[in-house]
Amino acid sequence: MDNLPEWTDQLLEAEQHLAQAYGILATLQTDLKAAGRKKDMQAIGEVLERLARYGRLFEDIRQSWTDVPE
Repeated sequence: MDNLPEWTDQLLEAEQHLAQAYGILATLQTDLKAAGRKKDMQAIGEVLERLARYGRLFEDIRQSWTDVPE
């Protein structure tokens, strides 16, 4: 477990990139909705849901690494 701090930093960086992509795609989804592109908007919505799940998963992994076993 010597690499734990490095791995934690890498997961945090991945979470930050996911958050940035999420923000961009959420804006795109809003624009698509305004343009009446329902199918495209829904497809982007699916991607947003997956990005959110991945972000939560990475956060859970990081937290499990920092939890102190009893």
